[in-house]
Amino acid sequence: MFEAFQEEEFGMYVDEDVDLETVESHTRVEIDEETGEPIRQQMVYVDEVSCIGCYQCAMIAQSTFFMEEEHGRARVFEQWGDDDETVATAIESCPVDCIHYIPYDELVKLEVERRGVMINNAARLVSQSDTCGPSCYSGPQEISGDFGSRCNNCPSKGCKDCPMFGIGKNPAFEKRERERLEKAGKKRLKKQMQEAGQSVDL
Repeated sequence: MFEAFQEEEFGMYVDEDVDLETVESHTRVEIDEETGEPIRQQMVYVDEVSCIGCYQCAMIAQSTFFMEEEHGRARVFEQWGDDDETVATAIESCPVDCIHYIPYDELVKLEVERRGVMINNAARLVSQSDTCGPSCYSGPQEISGDFGSRCNNCPSKGCKDCPMFGIGKNPAFEKRERERLEKAGKKRLKKQMQEAGQSVDL
């Protein structure tokens, strides 16, 4: 029902082989063959327990987000399905700041953890981590973007110490990107020189 509504109303572009209800975006991330690492380190993730199902992100970045059917929450089905600016606008439009930029390793961990999450559909704007015996609802996941205080409409200000990994001039993200590109460059150069029959010591 949600999937049909989205395709009709939002004009989503989804590969036919993608099952939106079971997709985990980390399985569709492009990997650099030379380094064995993702082409991009910065990923996008929705804290579905905190999401209120407002549809904003899914309307703005239709090739990245969709509304999952079971709980009516936003979810990423394709990392960077839209351009950077569109994804940033979708994140800034979230009224409850539940969309985060995170590194790839954390994305894998969170998407695997999400498989067992139980969400209280009737409690979108109130506490969802009540103690309720054996059928207890899940609380928000531990996400690195929540470890520090976030501005309204984070990350549009681009603060250097922004908790949203990789935003603005975050030195940790820039360092990792430099190292990744350097490593990939050295590997390419070494391969080219070996193919040309020259010895190389990098």
